[in-house]
Amino acid sequence: KQAVKVLEAFGVDGLIVIGGDGSFKGAQILSHMGIPAIGLPGTIDNDLAYTEFTIGFDTAVNGVTDEIAKIRETMLSHERIGVIEVMGNKCGDIALHAGVAGEAEYILLPEVEFDVDAICESLQHRRIKGNMTSIIVIAEGAGKGEALSNYIRAKTGFDVKAIVLGYVQRGGTPSAFDRYIATKMGTRAVHLLMDGVGGRVVGIRQNQIVDMDIDEALSMENQFDQQMYDEHSVIYNY
Repeated sequence: KQAVKVLEAFGVDGLIVIGGDGSFKGAQILSHMGIPAIGLPGTIDNDLAYTEFTIGFDTAVNGVTDEIAKIRETMLSHERIGVIEVMGNKCGDIALHAGVAGEAEYILLPEVEFDVDAICESLQHRRIKGNMTSIIVIAEGAGKGEALSNYIRAKTGFDVKAIVLGYVQRGGTPSAFDRYIATKMGTRAVHLLMDGVGGRVVGIRQNQIVDMDIDEALSMENQFDQQMYDEHSVIYNY
């Protein structure tokens, strides 16, 4: 109610809300209270089910992929196992996409159960075959990189290093893809408000900018890309 009073006091007759599900819930309530609001998906986690990609996700994945390449070089030179913890509490898309792009040997996600002892056994088999270095990417929602490193080190005796990428994933120069979809989504949001339409969210599906009812969008459940995960697991199943 206070937000509505402020908007009315400043003569704001339409609002574009950029953020994740929390921000969208605010936009949803304002829409129900008569303030035309449009949501744009600005979150690196890619955890809004109605859109295939959120603004910032591609930039974060590119950044993590670059860091994986750098870390692998150091791990190779010292014959170490690298455990890289990335953001993603309930949604492991950053870990999955960057892990696949960065050719990580193991990807651990909150959506999939995993057996650490089986990973340790696999790492030992890789050593026997001459693969002295492996990269494990773990989403923060699947566990802590330091705890995983300590367990593997104790179980195998290998030299294991944990790297938490932290906030470096959230900054930097936006990718061309993120710039493009942000511009396209923003344009669609402005046109909706100009047409007197509120209570919508804008996203991208099948390379097309789309919009849909905010209530429907927030009721949708995230769909995990099981096929991508399974195919990656087959590729690196030594």
